[in-house]
Amino acid sequence: MKKIVVAAGATFALVSLGVFSGHASAISGNWSISDVLSSKSCSAELGSEPAASGYGNSFEATNCHGLYAPIAKATAWQWSFDDGLSLLDPEGQVVLQFDIDELDGLTSFGPSSLFLIMQPVHEDSNVTDLSELIEKAIVVTAQR
Repeated sequence: MKKIVVAAGATFALVSLGVFSGHASAISGNWSISDVLSSKSCSAELGSEPAASGYGNSFEATNCHGLYAPIAKATAWQWSFDDGLSLLDPEGQVVLQFDIDELDGLTSFGPSSLFLIMQPVHEDSNVTDLSELIEKAIVVTAQR
């Protein structure tokens, strides 16, 4: 499957985060998850420590039942070039997936019926702005 990725240098910077868990602190911290259609939102923490399940790093969501109830099952997160940011349950099954979308946040693409955006909470996050991770946007075609 081919995909057009907008944001060259950052895609590669984010890819390395999933490969080397020691770099997870670059995007760990507090994030908000909001529904584009209903404006509902909730809070999430991408931990920099390994998840108890052994699948990626720790993840915790707060008050997300009204947004997307299955997110309560997620206990870990991982980043990979092929799958973007995946939220996983204790058995390692994907609950929700996000990928880079311009400079305004990470956008959900799985399940396809959702329209969620994940953005760093500036006061508490190690990521003060996604543009710090994503260099000036250029169009790159990548084989996935």
